[in-house]
Amino acid sequence: MRSSGLALLLALLLPGLASAQARPKVVAVKSSALAPYASLVAGFRAEADADVQEVMLDESSTTAARVFKTLAMQKPALVLAIGPLAANAARRSLGEDIPVLFVMVPYFEKYGLEGPNVTGIALTSDYTPELGALKAMSPKVKRVGILHDPRFSAKQVQAAQEAASGLGLSIVPLEVESQARVEKVLGGAGGKVDAMLMVADKTVGNAAVVQALIAFAAEQKLPLVALTPSQVKEGATLSLAPSPTSIGQQAGRLANRIIHEKVNPGALAVAQPEGMDLAISLTATRKLSSSCDAAMELLRYAAKRDFPVKVHE
Repeated sequence: MRSSGLALLLALLLPGLASAQARPKVVAVKSSALAPYASLVAGFRAEADADVQEVMLDESSTTAARVFKTLAMQKPALVLAIGPLAANAARRSLGEDIPVLFVMVPYFEKYGLEGPNVTGIALTSDYTPELGALKAMSPKVKRVGILHDPRFSAKQVQAAQEAASGLGLSIVPLEVESQARVEKVLGGAGGKVDAMLMVADKTVGNAAVVQALIAFAAEQKLPLVALTPSQVKEGATLSLAPSPTSIGQQAGRLANRIIHEKVNPGALAVAQPEGMDLAISLTATRKLSSSCDAAMELLRYAAKRDFPVKVHE
């Protein structure tokens, strides 16, 4: 009797236990097979309280639309759209009843991704960390030049100006409307700036302009804050770039709020990246007039903020 009663109790409880153990489904859609995307998904899995399924797109917008229409019928609890192709296809092809969280989308503003049931994590910060690192490395810096096209990055320059004011710095906008104007504008900036800060901008965000900025900073012996570690390898002084793994972890925590706390994604502003990696060029810091302590001060700055550091010769 006792064993049959136990069996009956288990029969009644097991369906409920299975239901309690079932976790919501999240589909992570990657625009391509880039290594940073894989690192991001790993970080997301570590934080998200969900079963995560991965889908890879083939760089075709037509195929992407079909993939998302299929996903719409499956009704996952959330879609993590990684990269521009996935983010755009999710916005166009998913209904408003499926939350979308986009990540790794440069210039996300130009895609019109913000809307009902959609939010994301930007690839740029409010420039406080970058300017803080610059000031820690070179306390005498006062005027920070930003080469930019106001058609694409006026808001970024405004954000940098707000961050700079709290650090005793001033931003010197260096406006260009075409790549052909870069050399002339930089030539006129000599002696008017103490450092340079790169921003994500369609006009100046290419290899030729980056090389022009690196050459200008080297000639003028100015610190140059870049966007990526690869630009530091090329000769920029330092960069503070979002860590893909950290963005994934941040996205996982944000997904938990959306799925489990029922927070409406459309009511959330696009978040700034929380985790940053600091890259330093020893060669570039040695060329600065204050180079004796510059690298050490950057390391201290990173240590206080738990930024991982990559040092390039």
